[in-house]
Amino acid sequence: MFDLTKFTPTRKAEFEQLARDRKEDFEALRERARWTASVYMGPYIVEARLKFKICEALKLEQLPAVLKTHNLLALVIFAGLLDELKALPKVFNNFKKVNRLHENMVWRYQVADPAHQVYSKRLHNWFLIQPME
Repeated sequence: MFDLTKFTPTRKAEFEQLARDRKEDFEALRERARWTASVYMGPYIVEARLKFKICEALKLEQLPAVLKTHNLLALVIFAGLLDELKALPKVFNNFKKVNRLHENMVWRYQVADPAHQVYSKRLHNWFLIQPME
């Protein structure tokens, strides 16, 4: 059972900075043609941003520990953004693709492969049309 009164040590502002830092990491990896690592890193940008949005929606400085998950769809729901996301079919479709990449943790164990450039480019394009506020 989860203790609903516990919080993660990460503060709201840190999630926002984390999202920006991971975006820089993602771009640096792409510049070095480190495609596999960039694909692994990319969804963490979305995860950190969603955790920031949850803190914002709940008017909390720290994320409740019960929401410490890597499931992006769950985070969208907890942030109260599901209807907004569904109202943008192309964005929602891209989000589902990012979520599938994130759920498929094989990226963690994959050897660097130039063929992963396609996935990295898709993530890059998605981030271009969905910039962080």
